[in-house]
Amino acid sequence: MSIFNLRNVLIGIIATVTMDVLSLTAIKLRLIAPLPPHLIGRWFASVARGQVLHSDIGQVPPIQHEMAIAVPVHYATGVTLALMYLLACSTFELIPRSPVTAVGFALCTNLLSWLLMFPAMGYGWFGAQGPTGTRLFASSFLTHCFYGFGLWLGTSLLA
Repeated sequence: MSIFNLRNVLIGIIATVTMDVLSLTAIKLRLIAPLPPHLIGRWFASVARGQVLHSDIGQVPPIQHEMAIAVPVHYATGVTLALMYLLACSTFELIPRSPVTAVGFALCTNLLSWLLMFPAMGYGWFGAQGPTGTRLFASSFLTHCFYGFGLWLGTSLLA
């Protein structure tokens, strides 16, 4: 069974859109304070240039089109993680439409931010030394819950 098909890619897109819409709402309600997305684009661009580690990505000179870099890489990551989720569900005989399974998987994806991305950007393990005004650990935790809700929504809608 091939995991890479249009339905499964759409599940990843639905999950990522859900994450983004709910995250924007949470930002407006001041429930979370994540990194500005342009810094994510700046880091993605620096990784593509072979510079993964920084003392503070916010101090790296801006590059052109940071948002135009951030958005497609963010969606490619969301789709890739959705495909991994569906593969894991298939492999371990889990029910992909289970909200507990979907949110549980999504919470595990926090490890990518907490142990790879935040430290590489110069913000320490779990984002503990994030820029003033951010709450990286809590923001990541909640936004990844939103992604899990999106996985559940996508698998339910496209069942």
